[in-house]
Amino acid sequence: MSVSQIQTPLRPQDRAVAWARMWRFHFVPLSLSAGLVGMTAPRAGATAATIAIGLLFCVFGYGVGVVINDWFDRKADAVNAPDRPFVAGLINPHVGLGLTLALSTALLVVAVIVAPAVAIWGVIAIAGHLVYTWTKGIPMLGNIANGVDMSLFTVLGAVAVRPDRGWLDIPAVTWFQTALVAVVLCGFCLVGYFKDIEGDRVAGYRTLPVALGARSASRVAVVFPVIALVAAAAGAVAGVGPGGIYPTTAFGILLSVSALAFAQSLLTLVRAPETRAYEALLWFTKATTLFVLSLGALHEPTFFLIGTIPMMLYLEFTLRATRSSRQA
Repeated sequence: MSVSQIQTPLRPQDRAVAWARMWRFHFVPLSLSAGLVGMTAPRAGATAATIAIGLLFCVFGYGVGVVINDWFDRKADAVNAPDRPFVAGLINPHVGLGLTLALSTALLVVAVIVAPAVAIWGVIAIAGHLVYTWTKGIPMLGNIANGVDMSLFTVLGAVAVRPDRGWLDIPAVTWFQTALVAVVLCGFCLVGYFKDIEGDRVAGYRTLPVALGARSASRVAVVFPVIALVAAAAGAVAGVGPGGIYPTTAFGILLSVSALAFAQSLLTLVRAPETRAYEALLWFTKATTLFVLSLGALHEPTFFLIGTIPMMLYLEFTLRATRSSRQA
């Protein structure tokens, strides 16, 4: 047996880290913030159990999506992210996917009992991610499908606090919030493609950066946050939310900070789309989280202002762990 054939067994802590990386827990603030914004909807029969199940979906839902995506994307990841658990041999891809789906099914069963509307939208979200895996190779359509699908965390949050209403009885303000979240997440998904150009090309994915070239596609990425920021500000002016100086000020502060972070991300991307895409994605992740939290601040200013601090600290701490691979 050659030295190269000898494999050092993984320590328990290394195995735990591999599973955490597989589920991308560093992106939890993206999905959790969207769910919390949805929970600002007028309540109808909310209990601790329905809220808890909604929060569980929002905490673990992003991980379910990326595991499905990583299972389909092993060929691309072998080039783009060879240290990811599936392609690095740290986790058997079929075991990882199977366990993730089994845990998701168990959570869905609990949701059927506690909050049926959450279960319905959970199934829709999983189906939406399958749509994304089938459309990823189509320029623009893939990142839009993914962004719209991830925005459903906002709907999941809303139905979790409205168990006495039907699964389609969702307030207009929640749909408006969901639309805004979808726009920024479409941009987030697009920005994430720039660091993966080489592997996507090998795998046959014609993402927008592959189809148009990095420089041209980087200019398209600017459109999404601009639309979202303008629409959110217009909505606040038009009276979306309870109004008042304090909520409007809290919203304005978070929206302004998110705009600065978006500007930093997009300037980085436009100037060096092929060499600094990773840095652009980190800034866009922070900007997106701040933007989503600003929508909640219009309704619960104190909660969202205070909640911003641990969320951003968590992002800063966990995203640092991705620097060695430059793959978030």
